Amino acid sequence: MTVYMALKQVPDIPIEADTITPNAFSGKTIEQIGKLKVIQGNASRELRDFFEIKGNPAESAEETEIVLSGDLRKVKMIGKGMNGGIIKIDGDVGMHLGAEMIAGRITVTGSVDAWAGAEMSGGNIQIEGNAGDYLCAGYRGSPDGMKGGRVYVAGNVGREMALHMRKGFIAVTGNVAEMAAARMKGGTIMVCGKLGPRACTESTKGMVFALGKIDSLPPTYKYSGSSEREFTGYYVRYLKSRRPDFLKSNIPSSEKWAKFVGDFAEAESKTEIYARMNLNTHLVS
Repeated sequence: MTVYMALKQVPDIPIEADTITPNAFSGKTIEQIGKLKVIQGNASRELRDFFEIKGNPAESAEETEIVLSGDLRKVKMIGKGMNGGIIKIDGDVGMHLGAEMIAGRITVTGSVDAWAGAEMSGGNIQIEGNAGDYLCAGYRGSPDGMKGGRVYVAGNVGREMALHMRKGFIAVTGNVAEMAAARMKGGTIMVCGKLGPRACTESTKGMVFALGKIDSLPPTYKYSGSSEREFTGYYVRYLKSRRPDFLKSNIPSSEKWAKFVGDFAEAESKTEIYARMNLNTHLVS
């Protein structure tokens, strides 16, 4: 069952709308959904103050689909903590999309602001535009970032992606800015574009696959040789099976990959970075 929400006009002050989740909508009437609270500045408002709402709510979160339209760049926390169901966003959206998400699916046709997927532990987020800083990162002072789930970004990603990442999967078609996967403790990341400087700083576990060029790696990473790796081929095939549009060209199974291990400045150094050798000879010369 689907609930349609159209933004009436762009709010002058951003709103925090963590009540826009299938969990919060399930079992309610359209009138009850409209009365759910949002925060604007220091004031408590209602969803119906900002959105035209119609459709047919479902009894459970798993059966609930929410479709949002309009310029949502000043609407924050959509899908925060959601635990099932579907959210579809037509256009751009504000900060903290899908933060602390547990289950369900979010799709965005445009770009998202900072902290999307922050500390998520499950679910699937598909972003067809760009993602801002701190994608799937841990909040300041938190020991853990992303703890599960899958995130796909068809554009570029800002700084400090996957900070403190522990588990999960992230794939990016475009470029990723500096300090990606800093203090990473696990999980898998695939970057098809350029991987920015200081990636995996203070990281102890996890895997990063660089299908494009790496600007540079921290000096605390050790080159561990190159070969044709069936292991890397498995992940390339996995990405191709999920999002074939992310791979702009074929990667032959015979292609050599360079492996780097680190961060040797840490007590534990089990992070593995795999880079296509023909695009990253500057890292091993």
